[in-house]
Amino acid sequence: MHLRFFPSFFDHPINVRFAEQEVDETIEILLRQHFITNIPWIVASFVGFFVPFILLSIDRMFGFDFLDKVSLELNLMALILWYLFLLAYIIENFLHWYFNIYIITNRHLVDINFHSLLLRDILEVGIENVETASSKIQGIIRSLFNYGDVTVRTAAEASPITFDAVPFPDKVADRINDIRGQRVHR
Repeated sequence: MHLRFFPSFFDHPINVRFAEQEVDETIEILLRQHFITNIPWIVASFVGFFVPFILLSIDRMFGFDFLDKVSLELNLMALILWYLFLLAYIIENFLHWYFNIYIITNRHLVDINFHSLLLRDILEVGIENVETASSKIQGIIRSLFNYGDVTVRTAAEASPITFDAVPFPDKVADRINDIRGQRVHR
């Protein structure tokens, strides 16, 4: 059984389009960062869920009785604010992961950077401007889960375009180079 809860790699996705897509343009690969990159904020959120209970235990254990000196309404308000802050942290991190998308088409490379609900930027490069695409997997965790960075050097951009922490970076770089080769030899 292959679990695909929140996949990060879509090969030839169907029923997927983006705003600037041309009529005869097809999406070859749709990527987002590997799901394992979410583990740090998921663990932090899990720990954050228990922080009020830990503080209550410390308060009782050492006899500070701080919470007894503050009204119940203020304690409840602080608890509600804490969990609202935690929920906002979880939603913001999930949206950042989910909407940071890399799209490889038969004509373009599209890098959509989601910064917040009110700010995103889109970088689009024609595949004919791609000079080389290379991949890099560095470290034990990245090697175990087969994710890394894909660097695309273009003729038009001074600095290379980087697809950060994507799954199967070798396959992605090879596909970009193959598509580029097909477009150049037409």
